[in-house]
Amino acid sequence: MDLKTVSVFAVLTIGSVTVASAQSQPAPLPTPAPAQAVKMADALAKNLDAFAGREATRGEREQAYTKLLEGQRYIWTASRLRTQAGVTNANRSARQAFEKAVDLDPRLAEGYTALAELAISTPPGDINEGIALASIAVKLQPNNFGSHRILARLFTFKSRMNSENPDRSFFDRAVAEWKEVARLDPRSAEAWAFLSALYEKTDRVPEQIEALKRWLASAPSVDSQFYRGFMGSEANLAPEAASLQLGPALLKAGRTKEAIETLSVAVADDPENYAALDLLREAIESANGETAAIATDALQQAVYANQGNVSLISLLARVESRSGKLDEAVKLLNDSSRKLLAADRPSASVLKVLLGDLLNGEHRPADALKAYEESLSDRGLDQAMNLSEDEREFAMQVFGKMIDTLKTANRLNEVKPLIERARKLLGDKDLFADRQLISFYRESGMKADALAVARATRSRLPNDYGLLRLEATLLTENGKVDEGVALVKKLIGGQTAKPAVGSSKDGETTVSVTVPNYDDFSNYLFISQLYSQAGRGTEAADAANQAFTVARGAERKQIAKLTLATARQTSGDYTGAETTLREILMETPRNPIALNNLGYFLLERGERLQEAFDLIKQAVAIDPTNPSYLDSLGWAYFRLGNVADAEKNLKDAARLDVGSATIQEHLGDVYQEQGKIDLAAAAWQRALKLASENVEIERLKKKLGQAK
Repeated sequence: MDLKTVSVFAVLTIGSVTVASAQSQPAPLPTPAPAQAVKMADALAKNLDAFAGREATRGEREQAYTKLLEGQRYIWTASRLRTQAGVTNANRSARQAFEKAVDLDPRLAEGYTALAELAISTPPGDINEGIALASIAVKLQPNNFGSHRILARLFTFKSRMNSENPDRSFFDRAVAEWKEVARLDPRSAEAWAFLSALYEKTDRVPEQIEALKRWLASAPSVDSQFYRGFMGSEANLAPEAASLQLGPALLKAGRTKEAIETLSVAVADDPENYAALDLLREAIESANGETAAIATDALQQAVYANQGNVSLISLLARVESRSGKLDEAVKLLNDSSRKLLAADRPSASVLKVLLGDLLNGEHRPADALKAYEESLSDRGLDQAMNLSEDEREFAMQVFGKMIDTLKTANRLNEVKPLIERARKLLGDKDLFADRQLISFYRESGMKADALAVARATRSRLPNDYGLLRLEATLLTENGKVDEGVALVKKLIGGQTAKPAVGSSKDGETTVSVTVPNYDDFSNYLFISQLYSQAGRGTEAADAANQAFTVARGAERKQIAKLTLATARQTSGDYTGAETTLREILMETPRNPIALNNLGYFLLERGERLQEAFDLIKQAVAIDPTNPSYLDSLGWAYFRLGNVADAEKNLKDAARLDVGSATIQEHLGDVYQEQGKIDLAAAAWQRALKLASENVEIERLKKKLGQAK
């Protein structure tokens, strides 16, 4: 007899068990008292031992199979009854029939399997007895598919692998049983899906990838109730679900090419699968141009079938641009935008913004500005009007990109007129133009003008804490740190404001954390950063220690320690700075701020340059578009003698942060090493305009003097 036929009701059995547990894994199902829990299994095991050494007669075997079929009929009847009493009686009769079957032939493995399923399915549901009975079945018949699957499911359930407190003692047992299920049915999607999940939980990435590949090649499963019950109601055993897990697993293993191939197929098969599309985008961003180009054909098919899908079009354009086919990307974006313009102006304008971004990346500022202008026109925002919130956000995004493009292209005389144009469109009450003007003055070295605009703006909005911080920063940059600190100190001990995201400069990086604006912790933290900026390390350390004292929670205390490390470095306490950062890395080894800052501090001291490089590389791998990390990496390459890679990374950093004196000074140093004295002098001149510390200013003046 095929045991799979006997197990037709196992779906209801184990499905009902796990639906009750779901992802949260509450307390296990109630079980009878221990003495009763294995009473039947113990009795049957003893009966089997007593039967050892002989075989059932033909008549006994026939009677046993007859009872087995009788029990199955009762199960079938129970599934169609509507009253609880009727179901209970039918299940009781089924149990009696199955018990009689194994009494007649104690070596009838299918009988123990059927009893195991009943032990789980009938209230109160006895998992331990189910395991004991199924274990007898597989001992008698190692190829007993149904009992191996029961054991695999029950051990998985007992592992609680999706809970906060998994029981790892059951992980290996679950893996062993799912392997048996897969051995007996190599195309079992359920077996490979659970194996991949268990491997993921135990960081066995190669085995996880192999299991996911086998799942991807498996037959569609009609038996997914247990899987959904355990993994969540949205989970399914379809092959495309395996693709969505295989892609990230391959990326984690550094197998980017395979990840792109897998996800490209998923997107081509279902262009509306936005989860696969997002994963493919992530994979492409981490790949080089040649590897990214693998996705071209699949994306072209998907775009052809979905010509209004902006996400697909955008991704294809990025892939073509990165693989050296900029003309094809430009044509795709222009053609697609034109087709969408009549029916979907917002989408058409979004594609024009992407076009501008791609052209900017190719150092074609004039063409990029033209694309940005067209995006405003396509959206209907090329003249003053009442804007919706979405239109206002779009306009600010585009104007910001245009202003940055003009700055990068050194077309500075066009920046202020563009800012005033934005003010006219957005209205005088909007702070976008004011903030852009302040930023422009700061980056142009016109610190006094920036301070004047900030004060005028804050006079209109005296309770805007962001403007207060900006004024304090500008005071510090103008050599008036004590005035800046005094502004912030007035807030200490005051009323706490509503939570908001605050950003603060911490050495070579920016720390962002959601904190109340008038919170004493954030105020002390900000004061510390002002003192560090002014080169007053001792006072900066005092303020950082005060921030640590009032900090609540591990995350805030760690931010205070990061700030303290910067203050110690500024004050010359290099050992203290390094010790603090290494303590943070012991707590959170992948903290990119600590990795970057420790690496940069080592570079500045000229110590352990290779270790510094390795630390910074880790930070860049975690956040590859952070300009501070890219600056540190470029400087590390420079200190190690690799001038070409130094220039590349510093140029990327300067493109992402046009207002950093440090980046410009480093870039000038690289140009000097290459013998490009004119470029070096220009970079140092830009750095001088941006510099605020006296030591920094004097150093740059000396470099410029030597260049002349």
